Amino acid sequence: MEKTIFFLVRHGEAEHNILDVASSYPEHRAYHLTDEGRRQVAARAEELSRESVDVIFFSPLVRTRETAEVIAKRTGAPLVEDMRLREPGYGSFEGGSWAALVAKYPPPERRLRTDGTDGVEDFGSVRERLLPFRDFVVSKFCGKKVVVVSHGDTLQLLHGILVGLTLEESVLSEKRCRFHRGEMVEVEV
Repeated sequence: MEKTIFFLVRHGEAEHNILDVASSYPEHRAYHLTDEGRRQVAARAEELSRESVDVIFFSPLVRTRETAEVIAKRTGAPLVEDMRLREPGYGSFEGGSWAALVAKYPPPERRLRTDGTDGVEDFGSVRERLLPFRDFVVSKFCGKKVVVVSHGDTLQLLHGILVGLTLEESVLSEKRCRFHRGEMVEVEV
């Protein structure tokens, strides 16, 4: 069986990162890439232009759409929005301070389990929506090169799925893969 190559790309720096705002889906307001974010994304697009990218999947948030569009312009690959790739839901923290969210759910266990009172989506729920995404891509794009543009936590969990880690390993172990703004990681499945 041919291997599918995933290029996991975190969106570039966006306005909400600078403003310290928790921004998930549905977006409280649109947060666009910053100039630095566009520079980060341009570098990833340049790297990906040397690959024969077959498709680009992206989360339905403005910052990931903008990231995916830059990559698509450089690679010529078609774009596909996929709700399963969205940022974990921030519930009552949406549009508020990121620091307040992190104060309640500190790293590294952040949102591994939520208390159910604030509408914050736990990582187990995110993982459950990513499993069928992985299955779909591997079956439909077997032997292809697939770019996935999403968010740090979502990509960390997807990476864990692709390399066979449990939820806890994806979040807590040294095997976990952390994604910085504009960063890309390649995984063969």
